[in-house]
Amino acid sequence: MQPKKINTSFLYVVVLTILLSLGLALFLRSSAFAVEHVMVQGLKLIPENEILKLAYGIQGQNLFLLDQQGLGHKISLHPLVQSVQFQRKLPQTLVIQVTERTPVALVVVPKGVLEVDAQGFFLRRLESWPKTDHPVITGINLTDTVGPGQNLMNPSLTSALSLLGQAPPELLTQIGELHLNTSQQMTLYLNSGVEVRLGQAKDWKDKLNALFQLINDKGYKSFQQGVRYIDFTAAKPVIGR
Repeated sequence: MQPKKINTSFLYVVVLTILLSLGLALFLRSSAFAVEHVMVQGLKLIPENEILKLAYGIQGQNLFLLDQQGLGHKISLHPLVQSVQFQRKLPQTLVIQVTERTPVALVVVPKGVLEVDAQGFFLRRLESWPKTDHPVITGINLTDTVGPGQNLMNPSLTSALSLLGQAPPELLTQIGELHLNTSQQMTLYLNSGVEVRLGQAKDWKDKLNALFQLINDKGYKSFQQGVRYIDFTAAKPVIGR
């Protein structure tokens, strides 16, 4: 029997593929793709230099070999960072796309005012009132030992944030204070000074929508200056003057 002939064309393709793969690997590892520029996008609350400080040391690293998971974890340690993603902008630019935690309420504590997001994360401690106002949650006792970026893990705060999350956006801007008493009953204080007694519940949508419709009704607006409170704890709202 004659030995089988080796397919030289096949060997040529295999060798060429290996050489091209090695060449591509070496090219991608070369200094042509070393990070020289870092762009940060998505910031509204966080100063850009704070993110750049957390990303310090990535200049000079290869765009394709960069430890994105480790860098993402490092940047996520910032209390106002909810998530972070990366994008390569060839040849030498890394784009850091940040999604910030958004404050939705303020909680007054003995040493200042805390900004919290919708999940109950402590974002910042403020020594003075913020320029952008948010509803103030009162009647909650918080330990003053939790640091920024941590979840406050307070059931009363969770209930209050749940209520605010169910409010129509147009109504939310009119809420000055949300108070919880020892029985976990909710009371709103509108910016107009009207007290709104909501009582106890878990699903607040119906009451909040009814409140929004009421305070925007033409009939209500005709005598709203004399209204002291609106009671939603009964079957039908009661207006007190």
